[in-house]
Amino acid sequence: MIVFSEFFQNWIDEYYSQAVSIGKNGDFYTAVSVGNLFGVLLANHFLKLIDDKKLTLPVEVVEIGANEGHLMLDFIQALYTLKPGILEQIECCIIEPHEKLRNTQKKLFIEYELDVKIYNSLEECHFKNAFFYANELFDCFACELIKDKMMAYVDDDLNIVFKPMNENFLNECKKYAIVNSEFCISYKAFLSKLKQACGKLTFACFDYAKKEDKISIRMYKNHQVFDFFEENLKNFYAKSDITYNVNFEHFMQVLKEERFEILEYKNQNQALIDFGLEKIIEQAKNTNPQIYKNFIKQSKNLMFSFGDKFKFLEFKL
Repeated sequence: MIVFSEFFQNWIDEYYSQAVSIGKNGDFYTAVSVGNLFGVLLANHFLKLIDDKKLTLPVEVVEIGANEGHLMLDFIQALYTLKPGILEQIECCIIEPHEKLRNTQKKLFIEYELDVKIYNSLEECHFKNAFFYANELFDCFACELIKDKMMAYVDDDLNIVFKPMNENFLNECKKYAIVNSEFCISYKAFLSKLKQACGKLTFACFDYAKKEDKISIRMYKNHQVFDFFEENLKNFYAKSDITYNVNFEHFMQVLKEERFEILEYKNQNQALIDFGLEKIIEQAKNTNPQIYKNFIKQSKNLMFSFGDKFKFLEFKL
């Protein structure tokens, strides 16, 4: 029998090591699957940070959780359109632990003749001045399942068994007000690696957010949602995506403890508007009717399909 966090990490590692597709041919969609507008808006936000002197050049742009690499491609292509000269002062990088995904990313960037460095882990990197971004990364971080004063274990037949917590972990749950929910155990280790890898950094991330105090863990397979506690997990283990809603209040508390400064926290919809959604669509209207029509369709999908379920968080060191 193992603790749930170990089981979750094993599942995630085996699933993503297969270089699974995301989008129409995969198990689930993300904002990137909608089209390139999400990457264009992120690039516009990045340029605004530079214009407002919140970011300085030169800068390393680093993506974690890039999967096939499409968001990085959209981001770079948007910079070519919006402010091509700035690319001379930017180095683009991806952190990717899975070999098959690294190979997929390399093929994509070779096809488009782009110079993107791909690293296996944060431990092998040192960035002087980095802008990180990540889309749906933290819902892949190992967590424990907490139910009252008990935590989940998984037996050899993949059955979930709840047992009482020890006093130390019980105190951790009290500290972060976690009663019936996932408890991410990976934040501190990740932030420590960020500190070791970077002289200075700004980190922008988007993720599905926790709204209420209840366990949200679930599986996605062929774009259908499956209840974690009602299904036979042997039919899903490493064959489907497993995910949960991120407890941003917990994450932000840990960020403050680790001396990071929180810059922004808002609904993803509001963030995309603040990134210049209206301006980007208006520019497309004046230059290319087909792109304009496409952006209108994408914007509706981003706003209504993802809605206020997702949050945007930006922090710096």
